[in-house]
Amino acid sequence: MDFSGEVAEWQRHVSEGKAGNSRRYAVMEGLEVRSGKSYLDVGCGGGHLVRELGNATGNEGRVVGIDSSPQMLENARAICQGLAGVSIIEGTAAEIPSDDAQFDGLAALQVYEYVEDVSAALEEARRVLKLGCPIAIVSILWEHCRFYGAERKLNEQINEAWRAHCFHQMLPLELPVLLEKNGFGSLTRTNISFLDTALHAGTTAYYLSKLIAKFATSQGVTEEDANLWLWQLSDADKEDRFGFVNFPVLCVATAI
Repeated sequence: MDFSGEVAEWQRHVSEGKAGNSRRYAVMEGLEVRSGKSYLDVGCGGGHLVRELGNATGNEGRVVGIDSSPQMLENARAICQGLAGVSIIEGTAAEIPSDDAQFDGLAALQVYEYVEDVSAALEEARRVLKLGCPIAIVSILWEHCRFYGAERKLNEQINEAWRAHCFHQMLPLELPVLLEKNGFGSLTRTNISFLDTALHAGTTAYYLSKLIAKFATSQGVTEEDANLWLWQLSDADKEDRFGFVNFPVLCVATAI
């Protein structure tokens, strides 16, 4: 999925909103971030977590954010400007530009569901982590994420089209086996799901509905149907019968 252009702008709004804040808070707690330590953010996007890690680790710490999108790298460098010890560089989950055993913690927020070979990516994550240090992964149970308020048949058509946006619809359920296979133990999983009951600028539902409608048109849904879906959701919001449920899960494990 292409995360450039207006999609990048929608992603930025989500990252700066309630959902983005709650995920970053959960990751920071999962990593037990400490001053002077070194951390890697895989698929750092617009750099919001990198900035928080940089502030938390201080001048003696080291934080690296990697991403494959030139636009995301530019955005991340802009918001992290002036932070000592922070580097934003090009890289992917499959090929991390780092020597072995360099980091005290690794974060990946909604990254691995977009990686076809998650096992290989976790092996790479284990390579760059120091022994006994944590990995914190946020991924989503996409099959359970739903918008409510549109006509059922149209809603299912849009949902079915959206399935193609990533490789792994239910990654939180796959991760325990994959993590154990690739050198991690002591797994914990934390539910950080949420409900939006309003559809307006500032809510995750607002920006994600736009993203989903746009993506659906690339999967055979007509622009007319995609716009009708958005209109029906907006109409439901005006009548106080709108809802959106999302199921992110935080998985934390230790390099062994």
